[in-house]
Amino acid sequence: MGSGHAIIAVIFIQLCKRDAFRVSAVPGFAYIANDWNETTFTIHRNDLQELFFLYGAPRLRYVQLQQNPTVRQLYIEHCSLTAVPRTIRNLPQLSRLIITRCQLRHLNLNDFVPIPALRALDLSGNKIVSIVELSTPDGTLTIQSLYLASNLLHQLDVSVFNGLIELQCLVLDQNRIENIQSRLTLPTLEEFSIQSNRLTALNVTGWCLPALKHMFCDHNQLTSAPAGWPAIWQIETLDLSYNRLRSFCMDDLYLTQLRTLNLAANELTNVTTVQTRLHIPLERFQAARNQLHALDISRWSMPNLWQFNVDHNRLTVLDDVFYRFPNVVGVELRYNPWSCEWLRRVHPGDLRRKSHGCLTTNHTCPKERLAVEDSIWICCW
Repeated sequence: MGSGHAIIAVIFIQLCKRDAFRVSAVPGFAYIANDWNETTFTIHRNDLQELFFLYGAPRLRYVQLQQNPTVRQLYIEHCSLTAVPRTIRNLPQLSRLIITRCQLRHLNLNDFVPIPALRALDLSGNKIVSIVELSTPDGTLTIQSLYLASNLLHQLDVSVFNGLIELQCLVLDQNRIENIQSRLTLPTLEEFSIQSNRLTALNVTGWCLPALKHMFCDHNQLTSAPAGWPAIWQIETLDLSYNRLRSFCMDDLYLTQLRTLNLAANELTNVTTVQTRLHIPLERFQAARNQLHALDISRWSMPNLWQFNVDHNRLTVLDDVFYRFPNVVGVELRYNPWSCEWLRRVHPGDLRRKSHGCLTTNHTCPKERLAVEDSIWICCW
């Protein structure tokens, strides 16, 4: 590589859903090309850089990788590659491979078997339509993070990932997935994200994900919660926002470790609780922007709850919300047609401690109003 390129260190900040990096001017070894205008790029066997970055290579179609035990990370952005270079196996110490905004059409997991050090693989922003699973029954990869966001996946058989025995993060956001087939078995998976696809239903019954903590299914077309999700009892985050759910059963949370439940921006008219006392460790409940006319919280026992948001609904009363959840920092109750009679039954001290449910205003009320402070009131009906 030419000596005119800066030698710097790149510090990676890994988030489970996305990798970001920043460049710091401390000594290290990196080759960086901001505009690569050639059709071919080569890493030679005697190159000493550990990190290679091509930040814009629109004409790049061929990558030649000679046997090199030094290279640790390879990043290629905005290129014309149509496949992962077959010579990638010549970089046995490669721990991170990122090829984004290129023209990749297929992902063959067998290409990475000869790279035992590979931990993160990001092929987001390509045109991948198919995935080839490992060819041998006992074949495994030690990849921990796999990012396939913004591709063209349509029908997905998730069993193709079952050989990734150390996978912790699987991100499939912004594809065209309408249907997920087969069962997913990943013993170390902590986060599964399938945001912004075209799912109308999701069945996770029989999935074996004993380490799963976070599941993101928002921005799809789901009409019900994923079937079988309560069996993944150790899950802590379930995001079902921006779907088409019309009802949700809170009893499904029983015996789970769920901490965050996001039901915002659906079509909910009914959130039910059958149990006499639903005692769960939930910390965040979000159900804003739905069509709820009623919400029975009288059976909820949630001592850890600190966020409660039901704004932009059609609620008129909400039982004892201002003192039922002692650790809630503030309740979000805006843009609901609250009953004046109900608000008058709430103790002023409870209203004040919960920031009046973020309902105070000094604007003109269309109907009636309840004064809470000088020149400050709550509109009600």
